[in-house]
Amino acid sequence: MEKVCRGCFAEWENDYRECPKCGWKPEEKPNEWFGWQTGDVLEKRYLVGKLFCVTKQKEAGMWRMYDNLLGISCFAFLIEEDDEKRLRNVAISLEKGTAGTEKVIIQTIKTIGKHLALILSLQNKYMDIKEFQKLTNTPGSGQKKVLSDMEQEMVREQILPAGTCLKKHYRIIDCIGIGGFGITYLCEDIRLHRLVALKEYYPAEWAERDNTYVAVKNSKLLQPYRYGMQSFLKEIKITAKFMHTPHIVTLYDAFEENDTTYMVMEYILGISIGREMRTKGYKPYAMLEVADMIFPVLDALKEMHDYRIIHGDISPGNIMITQQGEICLIDMGAAKYDLETQPPIRAAFLKVDYAAPEQYRTAKEGRCDREGPWTDIYAVGATMYYLLTGKKPPDVIKRLGGQDTDLEEGLIGRIPIVWVELLQKAMALEPAERISSVTALRELMESIL
Repeated sequence: MEKVCRGCFAEWENDYRECPKCGWKPEEKPNEWFGWQTGDVLEKRYLVGKLFCVTKQKEAGMWRMYDNLLGISCFAFLIEEDDEKRLRNVAISLEKGTAGTEKVIIQTIKTIGKHLALILSLQNKYMDIKEFQKLTNTPGSGQKKVLSDMEQEMVREQILPAGTCLKKHYRIIDCIGIGGFGITYLCEDIRLHRLVALKEYYPAEWAERDNTYVAVKNSKLLQPYRYGMQSFLKEIKITAKFMHTPHIVTLYDAFEENDTTYMVMEYILGISIGREMRTKGYKPYAMLEVADMIFPVLDALKEMHDYRIIHGDISPGNIMITQQGEICLIDMGAAKYDLETQPPIRAAFLKVDYAAPEQYRTAKEGRCDREGPWTDIYAVGATMYYLLTGKKPPDVIKRLGGQDTDLEEGLIGRIPIVWVELLQKAMALEPAERISSVTALRELMESIL
């Protein structure tokens, strides 16, 4: 039988007398510092674990924490004085990766009385104290503010106006996207002086704006609204699982306000490959260029599939190219565990050119037992079809109806026959006939190249 450590939240077998990760013992007395002690629950969200370290001047300390909202272990860096400048410098130095390859993710800042707490996540949850102290000794510098252009006309009465401040320190700069279930804003974290992307749960079909608050349009819509909220919370937790995974957007924080829920993510300064395709006049990419864009996506999907999670919405619009040329997969709104049973997804929210046939069957029949990693592979194949030809892939609804079932017609003469055969295997209508894993797909692509 496994035990859960109240010091660092690791699990270990009952034949250990103390936690093998942090040394905590069941009979150990709670640490106390700045009024906190092991076992405290802060703001009904953060469970306080073991005191990790205190600086020699006793002006700052580090606690192990568990974030119940995101379902992750984290740390709280607590500074005694109301010194936002120092805390900001610590945050900037942490984000710059001063621990070499260690990726540090700042979630949020909490004000605890006169003390400031920086909640952060490390991939190495059991880092040595000396190694951690190296992280906080580098002075930081400010971040240049960069604004983005609007991608489309926005319905102004639905969005929060520029200047609105959420959670007292996320100030809205502009709206950068509206989807079926949410609105995404570009915000400035005025405490950390950095830009973030903030997504608000706002299902336009069921909700309306009452000043800054989100309200259900009528009582008949309350049940679907609540179901959508649960899906949004699931998106937050799934995204949090991969906050340290390369090529997947990083989640910083989540919170409730205005009778709705928000998630805070890294702001990716770049362009989606779908938009880049439009700006270049739909000119096809070379095969090596496509591989350079798709391989990172396959790496990210492998990590997700290893957790038995399907992304469910791979498309050119959800693959970003940063200004540094890196590939990042975004939008976990359709992600789910592959064995999950859930009510039907409405077909209106599926991307007709990229969704796999079994996703339409899920929407129609309410059964998702045929979905799996192969579902994402269909979408990757459809995305490659678009990138290699400059044309959208055949309509899945028509293919299911017996029309345009032969992909060769749109491919022969445009790309080599070996790529035609690969796309046919990736985009087969029946899951059993499709390439079954991202590893197999990558190996096939590498063999062709």
